[in-house]
Amino acid sequence: MSKKCTVRSLSDSALAELANLLVSTISYTQYAPDVQLDINIVMVELNEYLAQLGATPNIYQDLLRVILSSDYLDANMRFTCLQMLLNCGVTFLMTEVFPFSYYEKILQVIAAQGAGLRVLNIKGIWVKEEHMHYMYDIVRKCKQLVKLYVPYIANDRLLEEIGKCCTRLQILDISGETDITEIGIDLLAKGVCSQSLTVVDVGMPGEENICYSDIALILEHCPQVETLSTYSFVGASLKFIHDNVDDRFKCRLKYIHDTGTDEATLQVIMQTCPKLETLYLDSPKTGSLRALHTRHLRKLKIYKFAVAELLPLLERPIGRNLRHLTMIKGLGNLELGKLARLCPSLIDLDCYMIDSLSYAAGHAKFQQLEGLEILSSAILTSSLKAFLCSSTDLKRLAVDTVEFTDEDIMSMFMQHDFKVLEDVWFTLAPELTVQSVEILMDSCPELQSVGQLNGWSLTPDDLALIRGLLKSGNSSIRLQ
Repeated sequence: MSKKCTVRSLSDSALAELANLLVSTISYTQYAPDVQLDINIVMVELNEYLAQLGATPNIYQDLLRVILSSDYLDANMRFTCLQMLLNCGVTFLMTEVFPFSYYEKILQVIAAQGAGLRVLNIKGIWVKEEHMHYMYDIVRKCKQLVKLYVPYIANDRLLEEIGKCCTRLQILDISGETDITEIGIDLLAKGVCSQSLTVVDVGMPGEENICYSDIALILEHCPQVETLSTYSFVGASLKFIHDNVDDRFKCRLKYIHDTGTDEATLQVIMQTCPKLETLYLDSPKTGSLRALHTRHLRKLKIYKFAVAELLPLLERPIGRNLRHLTMIKGLGNLELGKLARLCPSLIDLDCYMIDSLSYAAGHAKFQQLEGLEILSSAILTSSLKAFLCSSTDLKRLAVDTVEFTDEDIMSMFMQHDFKVLEDVWFTLAPELTVQSVEILMDSCPELQSVGQLNGWSLTPDDLALIRGLLKSGNSSIRLQ
C-alpha cells in the first residue's frame, strides 16, 4: 500500500489563516469602493493586533516567508506586507522576485527596518547602479548578518562595505556576472569578516570572469573558507599561492571545482587541501588523475574523461571511501560490477553520456546504493534489468530511455523487494502501460512519485483513472 497524504500541521494551518486575514484586510482597505482609509494607519493597527495576540519575531518572519513567496499575490500586496511586517526582531528575509519599479522601495524598507537581520537573500532584486547606495546602507546597518546573498549585483564598493562592517559574516554569495575586481576582493579578504567567512560563492561556473590570482587573495587571507562553490578554477588559485606566496600553504577547503586540471595542479590540490571531501574535475588533462591520492574524498564528479584512466584510480583507497560518484561524458565501456567492487560504499551513482555501460547477473553489487541516474548512456536492456535486480535498496531511480515491457516490470518488482524505493523516473518507456504503474504502486510501499508518464504508453483516460484512485485513497503518490 502506498503512503498516505499527511494532515497539514496545526501550526501551518494557523499561519496560513493569519496570513490570509492580513492580506484580505489590506486588500479590502486598498480596493473596496466604499472604504476611505489611510493604509499606513491600517498597517499600524494590524501590527498592534498582532502584538496583542502575542506575535513573536518568528511569527513575523514566517508570515513574511509565506506572503513573499506566494504565487497568487501581486507585487503591491507583497510589498505592503513587507513594509508592515519587517521589524528589528526579524532575523531571516528572502525578498523573492519583484518588478523593477519596486526595487528602490524594497531596499529603502530593508535599510530602515531590517537592523536585526542575520540572513538576507535578495536574489530576486537586480539592483542597478543608481540604487546601490541603498545596498551600502543596508550592509552598514545590518551588523548581525551571518549570511548574505547578493548575486549578480556586487561591485568593489559593496565588497569594501562588507569588509568594513560585517564582523560575523560566514556565508557570502556574490556569484554571477559582476563588476568585481582585484581591488574589491582584496578589501573583502583583508576586512573584518576575513576570520569568519566559510563559504564564498563567486564567479560563474565554467567562466573565468574573475582572475585566479584574485581568488587566491580569499584563500590566502580567509583561513576558514571551506568552499568557493561557483568558481571553476580553484586549482589554478591554489597553484598561484603555492608557486608565488608559500609552498607550504594549507587551507580548509572541503569542496573544489577545477577546470583543465593537469598533474602538477592536482598534486598542489592534494598538498594544500588536507580536508578535501568533494572534488569536481572538469576536463582533466590526460594522465593527471594519477596524482589524486586521498583517503578523505567522499564525492567525486568528473567531466570528459577516459573510463580506462578512472578505474585504476578507484582501485586505490579513494574508491573504497567514495560515497557519491558523478560521471559525465566518459569515453569507453564502464562495467558496473567492477565499479561496485571498487566502490562498495557508494550511496549515489550518476552516469551521464557514458559511451557504454554493462553488467552481468552474479557480478559484484552495491550494498548501500540509494540513488541511481543513467542518462544518455548506452546500456543493454538485459544489463540494466540485471543491475536493478541487484540494487533493491534504491530510493531514487532515473533512466532516460528504457525498453522494458510490462512483463519486465512485473518480474523485477514482484520477484524482488524494493521496499524503500521512493521515486521512479523513466523519461521514454514506450512499452510500459498502466499495468506497470499499478505494479509499482502495489509493490513499492514507500513510492512517492512516478514519471515521466507522457513518455509511456498511457492514454489520458488511464491517467485520469489512476489519479482518481489515488485521490480517493488519499495516496501521496505523484504522477508526473
